[in-house]
Amino acid sequence: MARDRTGAIAPGAEAEKGAGANRVALEKWQMARTPPGALAAASDLASLREGWIDASAPGTVASALRDAGMWDWRSPANLDDDDWWYRCNFQCARPAVAASLEFQGLASLADVWLNGVHLLSSDNMFVAHTIDTGTALRAENELVIRFRSLNRALTERRPRPRWRTRVASHQNLRWIRTTLLGRIPGWSSFAQPVGPWKAITLISHDAPHDAPHLVSRRMDATIEGTDGVVSVTARLRGALGVNFESATISVGSENRQASIERVDADWQVTASIRVPHASIWWPHTHGQQPLYDVALKLGSGDQASSLALGRVGFRDVRLDSTEGRFQLEINGTDVFWRGACWCPPDPFSLQSSREQYRRILTLARDAGMNMLRVGGTMVYEHDDFYDLCDELGIVVWQDLMFANMDYPHTDAAFIENVRTEVKQLMDRIAARPSLALVCGNSEVEQQAAMLGLPQTEWRNSLFASVFPEIVASHASGIPYWASSPSGGELPFHVNAGDGHYFGFGPYLRSQLDVRASNVQFASECMALANPPEPEFIDRMECGSAGAGHHPDWKRGVPRDNGAAWDFEDVRDHYVGKFFSVDPAVVRYGDPERYLALGRVAGGELMVRTVSEWRRSGSPCSGALLWFYNDLRPGAGWGVLDSEGNPKAAYYYLARVFSPIAVLMTDEGLNGIGITAINDTGVPINPELRLSLLKGATLVGETTTTLTIGAHASVALTADALLGTFTDVSYAYMFGKPNHDAVVVSLIDPDSGKLLGESFHFPTGIGASRAPAHIQANVTRISETAYSLTIASDELALAVAIEAIGWRLSDNYFNIAPGRERTILLSADGVSSRLSGRVTALNGVTSVGFHAATE
Repeated sequence: MARDRTGAIAPGAEAEKGAGANRVALEKWQMARTPPGALAAASDLASLREGWIDASAPGTVASALRDAGMWDWRSPANLDDDDWWYRCNFQCARPAVAASLEFQGLASLADVWLNGVHLLSSDNMFVAHTIDTGTALRAENELVIRFRSLNRALTERRPRPRWRTRVASHQNLRWIRTTLLGRIPGWSSFAQPVGPWKAITLISHDAPHDAPHLVSRRMDATIEGTDGVVSVTARLRGALGVNFESATISVGSENRQASIERVDADWQVTASIRVPHASIWWPHTHGQQPLYDVALKLGSGDQASSLALGRVGFRDVRLDSTEGRFQLEINGTDVFWRGACWCPPDPFSLQSSREQYRRILTLARDAGMNMLRVGGTMVYEHDDFYDLCDELGIVVWQDLMFANMDYPHTDAAFIENVRTEVKQLMDRIAARPSLALVCGNSEVEQQAAMLGLPQTEWRNSLFASVFPEIVASHASGIPYWASSPSGGELPFHVNAGDGHYFGFGPYLRSQLDVRASNVQFASECMALANPPEPEFIDRMECGSAGAGHHPDWKRGVPRDNGAAWDFEDVRDHYVGKFFSVDPAVVRYGDPERYLALGRVAGGELMVRTVSEWRRSGSPCSGALLWFYNDLRPGAGWGVLDSEGNPKAAYYYLARVFSPIAVLMTDEGLNGIGITAINDTGVPINPELRLSLLKGATLVGETTTTLTIGAHASVALTADALLGTFTDVSYAYMFGKPNHDAVVVSLIDPDSGKLLGESFHFPTGIGASRAPAHIQANVTRISETAYSLTIASDELALAVAIEAIGWRLSDNYFNIAPGRERTILLSADGVSSRLSGRVTALNGVTSVGFHAATE
């Protein structure tokens, strides 16, 4: 067998597969299924003449079957049951030249043959391999990969775990380095990732006309005073015609001569470059995102060759976890981190184009999200994801891919396997300014503690010593956190460290629990079954009439394995609480109304929770929603549907996540608290307007001008602003309430632009209200953009705009009587003729609108 040289893959290799004369991407394959163990080697494939279908790499068995019309998210079969064979025929013009095959990811138990020669056995989908082809390469070649049945491997007798988890479909998954995505009963069991989920490339070496090949690189970007310092170590496999005696590394406009030495068959280049007065990278909510290109130049004159090494940004990240706190500081500034837990946009293929990533990540940025958590039940994301997070100013909380199980931390082979996995990951992402924290696992400590193990058994050596040592040596300056959740007297207590908070939500607690729980940082929270938009539901087989009971609908509603309820039951509970209705009765009589109430109830719960956590005086420093995007069609946890389009909850969160925002909280007998926030790097002087409404009547109003510094907030109270007792929160209840709505608005005094707005309903959002009459007018801005101005004669609740094919700057907002809101509509992709409708939860009827014919 040829030598297996496992190492970190060069940055950008995923995006640049096939680039360069010496790199050939092997993308076109065929795939077939056999019973587990039916065929032993590639030579046995001659007997398999039928059942082959087209496949691709990167890709998976599920995506190949889907593309062939043989699989969808309803399919009950388990792809882990069988062996899957991939074959690729390719030509090589220079088979005598030294060459290697690069496998960036094989899921999950794989054997590789080239022309019948066995090259590789891999048992970790997260590890990349570079394999010398030796003498196996020919002019005409057949590359074969067998992905062995995972379920058969799971039947092998292994030592028992100290505890059993309901999260995973099989306890022995703890031994196999694969994702739990697709293997968690209840919410992700429909597409088990099997196959070449990352690129496969043939690379030629030592050819006279080939450019040098970047085998691996490590970069570290730090701040020293006002300067930035970048340390680079790159390993190259070179061409004969390149002068390796001269090497220069540049960072932006700064250059430094590098040292170069021979290491085995490679050249190793190292340098440290100082960038004077470096510009500082911030999350988008707090500042700009300057990035510096890093490049390597070899030789000079006609023999010179240049290689891009990636981009770096300079920022300083520190985690304060003393005395139970969990405050992640950046550049010496406390930040309220907000965002969500990320899911692969296409769980079938685990692939997305750079354009798809850009679209979905831009939506996150536009919603005020400054952090995304890649959780331990998912996969390590592609380079495009991290590139765009760097560019868009979105910080990444990176879990290592371990969750809930008792991993074999004393097994030497397992330890070495996961060491390689984590080292490769760190070399790939450590220098990225978006990386802010590495977490050892998801819910391992929680699972052990909940099942009654003593504290000494909650954290094993992998998470206590092995992984933090790797992170410290490969990603200096990046905080490491052992487990999420962790830090309290019990790991799942939310008043110390990071917590998974689901009190006001799945545990059906009241809003008072949000403050009483004293959450320090919610690394998971607010899991609700959020209904997608009406247009999406209309395209589902069940339609709105099937919401809540049709099998296709229920497949999209997440549930915890073994629970007697699902997350739609949770949403219905709060619909009943907020609107004083029986959700089942509403669903029977008016399914569309039932869905509309569900959208608003979920959004309201999120607004109330985040307002508590962002208020002045709150100990909480972050909130990450569980999830950002749905894994399959229906009412999933995501605020984006499975096609990457915003749901109602997205717009509710965008308003309370905004860098400039005004929030209200009910302080009981102390009235209404107001927090005006300016996360940006520039001071502002907005006008704050507080209004009390009784139906369409304005019964009280006051206006004041605020001064809010950069990265600062101002705390106020409604009573102090009004200067007289009005029982704003209706806590004393002396007679009938004087008002039924409180509105606080932040306004730019120069432009009159609304910077932020918050509504509070002292007698409840579901209190009886006068029907609202909506007016809507469209104005063309450009060929691909329009403005929609909406007004109402009464207080209009949850004004919803439906405009298929158009992206909205806001939606599901309230409009105070006599005021108006202007919403920007921009073409989402290929522009189409604008038409749509506007409704309000208490609207008399929907109002249609369309662009005038040119």
